[in-house]
Amino acid sequence: MRKDRKKPVGRSGIYLGAAALALFIGFGAPLPALADFGPGMSKEEWAELAPEENPGEGSLGEENPGGENLGEGILGEENLLEENGKASEPAADGAQTASFSVNQFRLPENAAVLAVVEGTGGSSSQVYAYEKNGQGRWELRFETSGYLGRNGMSANRISGDKTTPIGLFELNTPFGQKEALEGFPENYIQVDERYLWSDEKNRLVTGETGEGEWVGTAGYADYYDYCLDMGYNRNALPKKGSALFIHCHGGGRTETSGCVSIEKERMIDLLRLYGTYGDGRCFIALAPEGGFEAVYDSLGSNQGLSPQGAL
Repeated sequence: MRKDRKKPVGRSGIYLGAAALALFIGFGAPLPALADFGPGMSKEEWAELAPEENPGEGSLGEENPGGENLGEGILGEENLLEENGKASEPAADGAQTASFSVNQFRLPENAAVLAVVEGTGGSSSQVYAYEKNGQGRWELRFETSGYLGRNGMSANRISGDKTTPIGLFELNTPFGQKEALEGFPENYIQVDERYLWSDEKNRLVTGETGEGEWVGTAGYADYYDYCLDMGYNRNALPKKGSALFIHCHGGGRTETSGCVSIEKERMIDLLRLYGTYGDGRCFIALAPEGGFEAVYDSLGSNQGLSPQGAL
């Protein structure tokens, strides 16, 4: 995976950007376009990024006549799995030694899918996806590297602190800017500029205004091609954070603003696993390496936030 270094934005770049924005607005840009900024980021933070990291209108979201996305950081093609729609084979034994025991997570009897995000330092992580077989045993379906929030992981997350929450949560709300693929959940939502992930409700809504992320707009292309909400703060407690998803890598970035990002191929795998079982049967556990003891039995604790006493 190519990692692009951040480049300082020169004063001339700021002037040119301001002029371009003024010209764009002058031609009657629709109001929702003003919300095109990066995943989990404020408009001000998004504006400070170098042009190649800030997609904007007609950049990373631009498509060629054949429909293939031309943006940097795209990993693979649209036919990311075999035509039979099955998840990819598990990683080879010994590829990564996990610091958790998948059998220790206390989940409902009907739990069928578990994604485990193990922080490995900084904004890096290892992500495992398990499926329960007919004998009630967890089997590894894939393992991949992932990116976390810029400031790592936290059990005391507050809005805007750029950390990924620790805990055990129920995945929900399958959505994305791309069309559903074979095996996707029946309730998958293909979003467009009408869809807002509301900060106030911590839910996906349409026909409403307010603070949040306009998840179907061009600034989220690549990142939000395919997503699942991680289930953190489902009670929408104020100032604890919202719009925390597991989603695709995008734009060559090696960090997020609190979400978990993985390769697009693996995100498709995860959505197909979710589609096999549906709502209420798929979960996600997140903790730094060696920090899962406080997470194993934390589902539904502490008002849906991170468990008390975690790192």
